[in-house]
This record gives sequence, C-alpha cells and structure tokens, in this order.
Amino acid sequence: MSNEKLFKKLITEELDKRNPQTMSTFKHTVGWPLYDENEIYAALDSLLDLSLSQGKRVKLFENSYRDYLKLPQGSGAVAVNSGSSANLIIFAALLDVGRLRKGDEVIVPSATFATVSSVLYQLGLVPVYIDSELDTWNMDPVELANSLSSKTKAIMVVHNLGIPAKMDEIMNVALENKLIVVEDCCEAHGSYYKGKQVGSIGHMAALSFFVAHNITTGEGGMVFFKDEILDSKVRSIREFGRSINPKERYQKFPQLGEYDTKYAFETLGYNVRMTDFAAAMGLIQLGKLEDLNTIRRKNAKKLTNIINQFNYLSTIQISDDIKPGYYGFPIFLEPNASITRNELCAQLEKCGIETRPNMGGCLPDQPGFLNRNHRIFGDLKNARSIRDNAFFVGVHSGLTEDDFLFFSKTLDKILN
Repeated sequence: MSNEKLFKKLITEELDKRNPQTMSTFKHTVGWPLYDENEIYAALDSLLDLSLSQGKRVKLFENSYRDYLKLPQGSGAVAVNSGSSANLIIFAALLDVGRLRKGDEVIVPSATFATVSSVLYQLGLVPVYIDSELDTWNMDPVELANSLSSKTKAIMVVHNLGIPAKMDEIMNVALENKLIVVEDCCEAHGSYYKGKQVGSIGHMAALSFFVAHNITTGEGGMVFFKDEILDSKVRSIREFGRSINPKERYQKFPQLGEYDTKYAFETLGYNVRMTDFAAAMGLIQLGKLEDLNTIRRKNAKKLTNIINQFNYLSTIQISDDIKPGYYGFPIFLEPNASITRNELCAQLEKCGIETRPNMGGCLPDQPGFLNRNHRIFGDLKNARSIRDNAFFVGVHSGLTEDDFLFFSKTLDKILN
C-alpha cells in the first residue's frame, strides 16, 4: 500500500471513530459539511507544501469552476474568502471601472440574505427593494420592470435556496434598459435554468462555499465575470488594491517615482483572498457537486411527499425548465393555520429538527437597514408573507431514510 493510500485509510478510520454527526444536538440538521479523507489529504498536502495563502491551488480552483460553468472565452473567476466578499468586490470593481457611480440604484429582491444589499449601502449605491413571487420566493420580474427609474443601473438577482429565478424575463428587462445583471448564486451551486447553469447567464456572479452549502471550503467564495476588462480590477481589489501582473518589477509612478510594483497600490482594495488549503478542498468538492445535488433533489422529492400529507403546508413547485441545487428545503405555512410559523419551528427544534426562516425575511424591515438610503417599490406583500410564514429544513445528502421517517412522524405529532 502506498503512503498516500495508507494515510487516507488512517484518516477514514479516524473520521469513522469520531462520527461527527453524533456531535450535533439535532437529528435532522439544516446543513452538514460532507467531505472525506480526500479533502483532508488535499488540504494537508497544501500545508505540507507550505502553501498557506493564495497560490497555485487557488488558481486551479478558479479555472476549474469557470470551466464547470462553461463561461465563454475571455471570462474569468476570482476566488475570495466568502460569498459576501464576492458581492462586495463585484460592486467595488464596477464602481472602480466606471460602470456604476455612487448614488446609482440597484434592484434587489426583498426576501433574501443581508449581504445582498448591505454591500450596496457600504459602497454608496442605493438598493431598490421589490417584491418576491410566492411561487418561487424569488424576484418578481413584473415588479422589476415596473420599478425602474432613471437612476437604475443594475439588477442583483438571487437564486433563493438554490431555486433559479426567472432569468429569461429578468435578462429581457436588463437588455431593454441596458442594465448590468449580477447573479447571487451563493445558495445555488449547480442549479440549472433552461439548461444553463445559474452564474453563467448574467454579466457577473457570486458564489459561496460556506460550511453549510452544497460544497464547502469551510469559508470561501468566488466571483465570475464575462468582461476581460474586469479581470485585473477584480483581482486587484481582492488583494489590497495592489498592482496586478505588472510588466516590469520596478516602474515609475507619479509622486512615488520608480517603485517596486509589489507594493504599488493602484486602487482601494481589501484583503479577501482564499487560502490554498481551502482551494485544495474545493477542488475535490467540485468533483462531487453533481452527485451531491442529485441526492439533494431526490431528498427534496421525499420531503415534498411528506409535507403534502399535511394541511396548511406547501413548498415551491418546481417547473420543468429548472433543475434546483437545493441549499435548503422551503416550507410555507398558511397564515390561517392553527399554529404560527415560530411556534411550529420551536416545536420542530425541540424534537430535534433544525429550522431557519427564509434568510433575512424582508430586508428593509431589518433593524440594521431601517432609515438607510434605499428605495422601496410597492407594498412588499409577498416578501412580508414569506418573512412571517416561511422556513426551511435540511435537504443535504447526509440525511438518511430514518431522518425522513422521523421528520414525518414529528410533523404528524405536532400538527395532528
């Protein structure tokens, strides 16, 4: 047996011995990191190479995911430390190249996660909140078309819980009005809309590799773009704003004179790089994504069959033209039920079934977003109904038949 095989065997034995799923206080968890000896070995291999920060594995992970999305020639991928950072440097880059200006409006769905719009506030852009559809929990294309103003310059689409938004209608609005489309795919790894992967349809996209997502690097994210002009800008902003790929080591700069380009900062930036050992994990995880999503979709069908047995419970109906990469399994409790969403979730959790509300509910209602510089279009009736009545449970491939039986019996105990 080779040293590598022997070491992987020892890792497998140690993982089995520790059996981390027994450490959870929940029997049915919302998310679970699914990795094995191969990811651990890849990360350790990076550490043994002293590849701690951004290096060759990050570049390979970027190229591999770009190819997986089948992005056109000239497109790029830039790995970062989180999906939130991905959103941040997308809009920072668009501002820096002059595609956007401070004060420009960006249309966003109301029923989504905080860092969809918090980065806009932070960068001096103006979020415009529109309502979501009750049948998808995603941005309503009709509301989108009606919400535009002379200041509207971009659309931030979110594929909520891995269920693709109606991209044909959204892209038509964007094309007619010359708007930039950014896809937030942080919860939508490997989701397909009419045969195309989300993240490959708009102009730019963000992805997250958080621990509970379909594939994980612990923490991590990625930016995708189709315009080659953005490549060096996004990479520079990711890394302090420093000069990227200079032709000469020493160059002349105004005021600085002849200076080392390794410490020449050409724009304002951040430090949001991905580490090489995280990318090493990501490369192995990416090879498993399609299989993991196949199990998630099968699990979603099992959960759908379970909740269909109960009055007042429903889920999102999946049309034939989409293939979700479920992050979580969405459940809607009718407002006229004899129990509230919070009461139901509290009882589920008491029994060992972990739950979450639909991310930030209705974002402009969040305490940290009140009285900020934004615009609200319409009454957000659906978003607030989702805020008050919706939640999600785990659909990940670590769940077993016993877990689904337990979920069914628990719902029956609470509701009947």
